[in-house]
Amino acid sequence: MPIKYPHLFSPLRIGNVTLKNRIEVAPMGTEPNTSGFLSEQNLAAYESRAKGGAAIVTRGETLVHHQTGSAHGNLCNLDNEAFMPSHLQLTDRIHQYNALANIEILHSGARAHPKYTGGVVYGPSAQPGVYGVDVTPMDEDIMYEIAGAFAHGAYVAKFGGFDMVMVHGGHGWLLSEFLSPLYNTRTDKYGGSIENRARFPLMVIDKIREAVGPGFPIEIRISGDEFMPGGYGLDDAVEFAKMLEGKVDLIHVSATSFRDVNSGCRMFPSAFLPHGVNLYLAERIKKAVKTPVATVGALTNPEMMEDIIASGKADVIVVGRQILADSEFPNKVRTGREDEVRPCIRCNHCLSLDFVPYVDMCSGISQCVVNPKVGRELKENAYSPKPIPKKVLVIGGGPGGMAAALKAEEQGHEVILLEKSHALGGMLRQAVHEIPFKEDLKGYVEYLIRRIERKAIQVRLNTEATPELIQELNPDTVICAVGAEPIVPEIPGIDQENVIKVTELGKPKTTFGERVVVIGGGLVGCEEGLALAMKGKKVTILEMRDKLAPDAPVLHYKAMMLEFEKYKDNLQVALNNRVTGIDKAGVHVLDKDGKEAFYPADTVLLSAGMKARIQEVERLRQTDREFITVGDCIKPGKILQAVSGGYFAGKNA
Repeated sequence: MPIKYPHLFSPLRIGNVTLKNRIEVAPMGTEPNTSGFLSEQNLAAYESRAKGGAAIVTRGETLVHHQTGSAHGNLCNLDNEAFMPSHLQLTDRIHQYNALANIEILHSGARAHPKYTGGVVYGPSAQPGVYGVDVTPMDEDIMYEIAGAFAHGAYVAKFGGFDMVMVHGGHGWLLSEFLSPLYNTRTDKYGGSIENRARFPLMVIDKIREAVGPGFPIEIRISGDEFMPGGYGLDDAVEFAKMLEGKVDLIHVSATSFRDVNSGCRMFPSAFLPHGVNLYLAERIKKAVKTPVATVGALTNPEMMEDIIASGKADVIVVGRQILADSEFPNKVRTGREDEVRPCIRCNHCLSLDFVPYVDMCSGISQCVVNPKVGRELKENAYSPKPIPKKVLVIGGGPGGMAAALKAEEQGHEVILLEKSHALGGMLRQAVHEIPFKEDLKGYVEYLIRRIERKAIQVRLNTEATPELIQELNPDTVICAVGAEPIVPEIPGIDQENVIKVTELGKPKTTFGERVVVIGGGLVGCEEGLALAMKGKKVTILEMRDKLAPDAPVLHYKAMMLEFEKYKDNLQVALNNRVTGIDKAGVHVLDKDGKEAFYPADTVLLSAGMKARIQEVERLRQTDREFITVGDCIKPGKILQAVSGGYFAGKNA
């Protein structure tokens, strides 16, 4: 049978190796780890990515010069020979699946943390440091020392079994700092023109080539545009790419700089941005050079990937978050099973946990909202015998209930799924209604429903669970995923016709007037308010606390605030306000100083939070059989808890 995406799965020769297809796994963290050493869990995570069918699997963030270059405590120091055994194990695991092992090598430059560098932070020019220590300009002696460290790191990587190296020359690390006129204000031969600013990065590349020899592939990761006032733009990136001709084997084009607090919203494109939003950067550079070019950034659609390769916009597709969501993405697409791919919803939870230095406490934990196996690959991929078949009853067809039903069926159990409404999806079905930035989440809901329909799961819609029905069905195990219900504060006027609860969103008869007040500035209230503002409504979000959406992933929050700014003419926020009454004309509040205010509204959206359906759970609880609660019916939380809770409930039923 002919391959549906022949260009995406065509080979490519770079240096002395051949890529079996055009998919490269982006450098991503493998936490939890300790000081950069690879644990068995780390190795299992990388092995899963290789087994999934990608051509290149990349080990991320390894440091070439620990005395001066460390930004955090989980970086692997390539000048420490103690890392060699785990790297030999890693490359062996990757090679077992006919994939190429790649390694990202870097120096943090002015982003280094002084507690790891003896208090000295180096960069191209004097400037305030990220962590309060002024940057010491690099002289030529330290330049040559660090260039030599890059070379040694690449040599060590080659000795450790890696097939290629990725030199990080973007995102605000040391080499990109030299390229940036914003951070490189030197007046000597290393500053000024792009030719001068590129002098040190090119020195590093030349030293690496001397160390690894001809043919060994060198990939360089650059930002096609810093998107920062005073930084370098696409024209500079194109000129630098031309200088790399004949020196590197693959130019990997990303975007932005970590030095910008909002950079992650474009570096890892948020749900508010189009898929492939940074593609044009790679396309422009591709037109200017003969060296193969890789593109990255919210690329999840195989049809789009095929078009990129076929049309010559880029030669390699770098995939990160979608591989976390489904490591089998390449294999599924290659074999015509793309509708079985678990989609990434671009919530950026995975990245927000460790977004140094913009999160207070970096967890060091890898998690994916839609894939409970992430961070648990060692245990989840290990062989375990199938349990004794049972009859499992799942109550509730939201994400937690569907995840539970799917895993229980996979374990060999007879599964019955009860849903009291006319369709599966639960609260997610309301959450994705006609909202453009929820298309990825909508795709995930559709994926779950599609999987349910294809499995031997008996689905009963429009069926409310009762103790009598449970007794009649007589299951061995009951998995209760009945979700949560809206909190309805005791506010005068809360029951008026112009008040809509979040659970009513998406229903055919739910309409909004031109002026909308949203009561509650949590994530749901913020997203719904933004969506209404995008439609041209005049929206006010009222929040009792002093901050919006405090529990949102940091990168999603920052991206959302950027959208708030775009629609500021239609969208206002009032913090520290307590609602005291609602009438047909609008909403009455008291601010933190006790001052009264009034916000006119044709429609009021109540988004004051959710509460667990505890009474419903207890009504259904059976003492004579195993009874497991999942998701929001325990306590309202995030999709992560519902999906992972459902997965493990189904596994352990």
